[in-house]
Amino acid sequence: MSWNDETYLVGEKVKVEGEKTPGVVTRVDIKKGVIFVLHKRMRELPYPFPEAINNGLIKPEVEKK
Repeated sequence: MSWNDETYLVGEKVKVEGEKTPGVVTRVDIKKGVIFVLHKRMRELPYPFPEAINNGLIKPEVEKK
């Protein structure tokens, strides 16, 4: 896997709208347009990529490098 602009979020904490605690991005599937976030109690949920980030559903806690 190449670490380019789309995958800089892998392993970073994110705030998800409607969730009390932050989650961690586990993987980004660019071809399918999905980003997976691991929440508390090992719940891994898919979100549309990049729409979820652009619309503010997922807010990264880091600045883009």
